[in-house]
This record gives sequence, C-alpha cells and structure tokens, in this order.
Amino acid sequence: MSLQAENSIGGRYRPIRRLGVGGSAAVHLAEDERLGRQVAVKRLHGESGEEMVRRFGREARVGASLNHPNIVAVYDTLVDDEGVAIVMEYVEGETLGAALERGPLALERGLEILTALAAALDHAHGGGVVHRDVKPANVLLGTDGSVKLADLGIASATEATRITRVGTVLGTPQYMSPEQLAGEPTGPRSDVYSFGAVAFEVLGGRSARTSRLPIELANELAREPVPDLRDARPGAPSG
Repeated sequence: MSLQAENSIGGRYRPIRRLGVGGSAAVHLAEDERLGRQVAVKRLHGESGEEMVRRFGREARVGASLNHPNIVAVYDTLVDDEGVAIVMEYVEGETLGAALERGPLALERGLEILTALAAALDHAHGGGVVHRDVKPANVLLGTDGSVKLADLGIASATEATRITRVGTVLGTPQYMSPEQLAGEPTGPRSDVYSFGAVAFEVLGGRSARTSRLPIELANELAREPVPDLRDARPGAPSG
C-alpha cells in the first residue's frame, strides 16, 4: 500500500504529506486514526539491501528501548508489500543543522539545546546504547521549544561496539571521534567527542574543523591543536 494512497497505512495511519527523503528512506507525516495524533512514518526504500534492512530494524529496537523527553520516541513498526516502516514521534519544527545555517544561535538558547542533548546521550549511554552519529542534522528543535535526538540508524548496544569490524567507518566525518575515523570500535566516549564538536559549532558559530574527508580529518586531528572557542566567538564561555 502506497503512502500516497487514500487508505491508511497498516489499517491505522493515514498519510498526510511527505516530510523528507534521503538515500535510504522517506519520512511522511501521518495521522494515527486510532489515537488521534500525528506521527512520522519512516519508510525504507524498497530497493534497500539486507544490511540496510538490519540497520533499520536496529533503529526501531533501539528507539523503542529508550524512553526520554529528549529522544524521539518509537511507537510501532510495520511490514507490508512495500517493505518495512517505523512509526515515530512527530516533532514539528526544524533540525539544529537548519537553524545553524541561518547563523549563530543566541548563547542562552545554544546552552539550552546542548543541555538537552547531553541529557539524551546520558540516558542512552545509561541504557547501554551508543548513538554513533551525533550531529546537528540529527537534533530536532520543536516549535514548542523541545529538543529531541533522532536517527538511531547506526546506534548499537555498547557490547556490540566492541566487535565492530575494524576498517568500517559509520557516521558523519566532520563530527566523528578519532576512533571512528580510524574504523575502530566505538563507545560512549565517541558520542562525547561528537557532542563536543556539535557544542563548538553551536556556541562558536562555525565548525571546529575545516576538513571534510575522513583521511583529511584524521591528519588534522593529529597535527592541529584543539581550537579555542573564544577565537570563534569572543565572549563565549571558556569551559
């Protein structure tokens, strides 16, 4: 059954409009006709391979295991003729990445967002989950002022990160920790590093690093000192 069809998805979710589309999935706004609330339905593209399907299923399981006001909630999963879908909490607003594209945030608002993001990561780590792709595009800012960490597609249980295949690079290079760039096993410390990169961008108004490719970033991390936030934004807190 198509998301654009008049009939409900899974006999319950009535499609309203497309919210976005990426390389692996499309997200639509839908009405939960049973509970009378709006939800986001993330549908994996039909041509996706087995690894992407497994990753998609992991996203649903990890999301469902985490119950926190600063993490997007997972409500349901669906399997039909078109493949698999995840039904999630709908956050009306924009991503932190979109907000930063318009310019630096007010210092107070930036600190509010970072406090919420830190709380989300603390909860995830306490539940044995490492996100592994903390970046502005995965932080949702609601019109009601809420802050939600999203996209657990490459998250994994802490135990699983110990057997991550060496040489596999998952995540967004600009925000990756050194061990991620090297394709080495990750842990909560990897998310903490990524959080620091996001924090620098939120408070400083620009990225802490200039390189974009993994090998260039690895060289920059090895050779360049940690940038000073006060150089990027005079008057910003030093620690």
